[in-house]
Amino acid sequence: MPDIFTWPTQKGPSIDEQPNVTVVKLGDGYEQRQANGINSLLPTYSIVVHGVSGLCGRDNYAAQARQFLVARNAVESFLWTPKDTGVQGLYVCRSWNYVPTIGGLYVLTAKFEKVPS
Repeated sequence: MPDIFTWPTQKGPSIDEQPNVTVVKLGDGYEQRQANGINSLLPTYSIVVHGVSGLCGRDNYAAQARQFLVARNAVESFLWTPKDTGVQGLYVCRSWNYVPTIGGLYVLTAKFEKVPS
């Protein structure tokens, strides 16, 4: 059973969708389009997790979420529930960015790609 990504994300993640379609160019500008497989539209979410270190004993959620992603190393998928659908699905994260800012604030940005389950 895959692990679950449980850290709170910033409201309103952006959603990228690009259908996986094969296009065959025919003569005179005509073309034929066909979806590739039954999962031809899998969304990618751009998420943001904020963290604070050393303030009133609060945990650094950004650092914890980063450790979670590093442990999976873009190989293992995980469960996550996007706020827009409320439906848990299987995702993989191939890239993320972790930025420590002034005053003990941390920001993790990542792209979660839905994978067939």
